Amino acid sequence: MKENPLKKAIASRMQENVPSEEGEAKVEESKPETVPTTKSEPKKRGRPAIGKRSDQAWIGRTFYVKRETDLDVEEALLQLQRRGIEIDKSELVNLLMSAWVKWQKGEDMETYISEVTPRLKSK
Repeated sequence: MKENPLKKAIASRMQENVPSEEGEAKVEESKPETVPTTKSEPKKRGRPAIGKRSDQAWIGRTFYVKRETDLDVEEALLQLQRRGIEIDKSELVNLLMSAWVKWQKGEDMETYISEVTPRLKSK
């Protein structure tokens, strides 16, 4: 059976500290430890922490929507993007939910929704 290398290392370490015949313990020569030099600024890995995920004003949620609705929304957002209006799904959901809350409070939500949909602006 093969001897365990860990046991072998411990046994050799124990033998180093056993007192010799003169009554003194063997002293292992100490080697100076090299301290790694640190640069002024360590290099950070990955992408910088910008965006909604690292913004405390935003919170992540998971919602289920029907596939057909999601595809329709994607198509509409692409059409808006082609017209120069940049909005992503999370911003759209946030605006629609905010408008719904204003409606629940009795406020006029049409002026608020007009920020989202260019069609209402033309009325």
